[in-house]
Amino acid sequence: MMNDKASIFNGTCLCGEIKYEASGGKHTSYSCHCRDCQYMSGGNPNTAIYIPDAILTVKTCEPSSFSSKSDNGTNKTQYFCGKCGTPLYGESDMFPNSVVLKVGSLDTPVIFNSSMNVWVSSAQDWHYLDPDLPQYEKAPFGEDSENQ
Repeated sequence: MMNDKASIFNGTCLCGEIKYEASGGKHTSYSCHCRDCQYMSGGNPNTAIYIPDAILTVKTCEPSSFSSKSDNGTNKTQYFCGKCGTPLYGESDMFPNSVVLKVGSLDTPVIFNSSMNVWVSSAQDWHYLDPDLPQYEKAPFGEDSENQ
């Protein structure tokens, strides 16, 4: 599930207004099919990289944000460019000091290699679920892991 080494990720929004750098602990790449991610991605699963113990530096102007509650009541915040709308990253009270990078905002998205599909219980019939990857009805971590 986790990459065996820490990495540094650089990202930019579509219009170039916002640039960031993120690093931290060993990261996990995944595709999330929950309804919240579908809303944020325009219907597709969210391809993301979870980084524990993250250090995130926004190098230019600050992004806009939207906060909401997850299904388990945890506060979560999504960050995006207020000018072009590009989703950049997210944070959750459930995982303090961690960040979830949106792969589409990475300067080199080709590095993404999903290690699992999560929230497949919410996947649309037309979402591709790689049969060679682990599939989780909800999340394989946190409070939702008890409901597998």
